[in-house]
Amino acid sequence: MLKHKTTPLQPIEHPLFNEHKIRVLVKREELNHEQIQGNKLYKLELNLKQFRNSDKKFLLTFGGAYSNHIAATATAAYQFRIPTIGVIRGDELADNQAKWSHTLIEAQRNGMHLLFIRRTDYRLKTGANFLTLLQQNYAKQLADFVDPQLDPQNAYILPEGGSNQLAVQGFHSLAEELDQQCPQWTHLYCAVGTGATLAGLSAYSRYDPRRILNGVAAINDSDYLMPQIAQWITAANPQHNNRWQLRQNFHAGGYAKSDPELDQFIHEIWPQFRIPIEPVYTAKAFHCFWKDLINHEIRKDSTVILLHTGGLQGVGYKDSR
Repeated sequence: MLKHKTTPLQPIEHPLFNEHKIRVLVKREELNHEQIQGNKLYKLELNLKQFRNSDKKFLLTFGGAYSNHIAATATAAYQFRIPTIGVIRGDELADNQAKWSHTLIEAQRNGMHLLFIRRTDYRLKTGANFLTLLQQNYAKQLADFVDPQLDPQNAYILPEGGSNQLAVQGFHSLAEELDQQCPQWTHLYCAVGTGATLAGLSAYSRYDPRRILNGVAAINDSDYLMPQIAQWITAANPQHNNRWQLRQNFHAGGYAKSDPELDQFIHEIWPQFRIPIEPVYTAKAFHCFWKDLINHEIRKDSTVILLHTGGLQGVGYKDSR
């Protein structure tokens, strides 16, 4: 459905790579689509196909004011003429369009109906009666939507970040592409927000006992992600899965936060590779690799892939989920 490009697997060079006798390549997924960038494309692919094959009338999803997922979903929904509600965390923006982010402005321009709700209500988004809550508490904002009654039978619910089992399956094609471009890879580093990208690549990449996938949590207190990731992997491929681990010490203080060490990496170390990254996700994953390198955690003769998951539309913003 979503046309995307085969992206380059770009080798990068540094004296430390030669010293440690490793090969390092960046998978440039920020180049896979002009608007629906990075891992969001793979998460949306099968979900949109499922929507179009269903009898659902509209799509409903969730995010913050600077959400990469909201931006990507709005663009895709516009392309396929899918009525869509974006439930946005923070009702203070409902009547204050002057403070809307570029993400929200573009999402509305692409036809997404933005529904700004209180943070206390937003926390209830996975509850069975959430649509009823929206109908009762936000009728005014819903008045001009195609289905203001929000009949649950008509709604296709796409979780925050776009992560579900279909999203995990969407990474099958990326895993195959990586194996075709570099069959001998041994290490992969990718950012983790919900864990669907890590789960999909762990499940669908060719099994090799030398391989390990490092998912680098962008949030603190990320233990709760591990059972869901394991469940997604088992459901996708109950046979041989490559080893994976959730790296939980590189969040730099929490979601969308930084610290002096990460700042130094972003502003002094990474620029020499001349590949743009964003600070919320990709920078933390690549920083984890860098620390593993200087701490001699990567064995000699390894081939390392750094997965660029996009997110550049959110550069400089506080929330890009």
